[in-house]
Amino acid sequence: MRGWIALSAAATLAVAAAPVAAQSPEQEAGIWTLGGLRKAFCVRLLLDPASPVLKSLPESYRPTPASQVPDLHVSLRGVVQGQPEFAAWSPSRVCVVAVDSVSTKDFSYADKKGKHPQLFGLWTVRANGPSGAPSEVALGLFSNSGRLIRSARLAGQTVDDARLTIGKVPAVDEDGVPSRDDRFQVKVGKTTLTWDGRPAHDSAAVKEPVDAAWAAGESNGKIRTGRVDLSASFSRPMVGSLKVDGKGDLAKALRASPTRFAGPVYVGGGGKVTFGP
Repeated sequence: MRGWIALSAAATLAVAAAPVAAQSPEQEAGIWTLGGLRKAFCVRLLLDPASPVLKSLPESYRPTPASQVPDLHVSLRGVVQGQPEFAAWSPSRVCVVAVDSVSTKDFSYADKKGKHPQLFGLWTVRANGPSGAPSEVALGLFSNSGRLIRSARLAGQTVDDARLTIGKVPAVDEDGVPSRDDRFQVKVGKTTLTWDGRPAHDSAAVKEPVDAAWAAGESNGKIRTGRVDLSASFSRPMVGSLKVDGKGDLAKALRASPTRFAGPVYVGGGGKVTFGP
């Protein structure tokens, strides 16, 4: 895996080999070009099989127990091996992407002063689909941009409204020295996630694209797909703490999880968000 979720080479080649066809307005609306990657990272957790949020999964999908996931992330694997009572819980993650510019077929936005980055986020769970193979299923998509929310709606997917706050941690030490830690705070629905910390000093160049793919159900039973492809400049481990506030489903899931692992963080470069049929 490359930090998010890797697509098979066979699938990639199949897409590349497909004949070029004219895109529908819906398909054109569902392509966002991202620039100036400010920060992208995921928080990994285990989701209780009794969680009410799992009732929103499409009928053809069932949560995958962590014990049945061969490529389980190391942060979750250690918990499952050491505490077998969590083997039936499902791998889940919350991923956020903050960028300085976004372009769609209808508009372009550039945050030239770096004060108002555009946010796109997703909450997914590993689930077995109709083919029986595990995949990522969206429990929620969110953005702080009304334009992007409308663009996603035109592409047939629901994206919830969110708020993003970034800056320095507003605290001083006993000597009155301001904190050097960064704050990355996202509020979506009744959940507020606050990451206070900093990237580790050691960085690594990202030599391969970082991608995430998901399926999402609609009320009519139709399955939509989506993916994020990032060409980040480098990655770093994250040092700090994650605070969870609120009474939303996401907050409850994170607090119930026996582990919450954040990172690595990807910085620099750009990418693309694609909403499929």
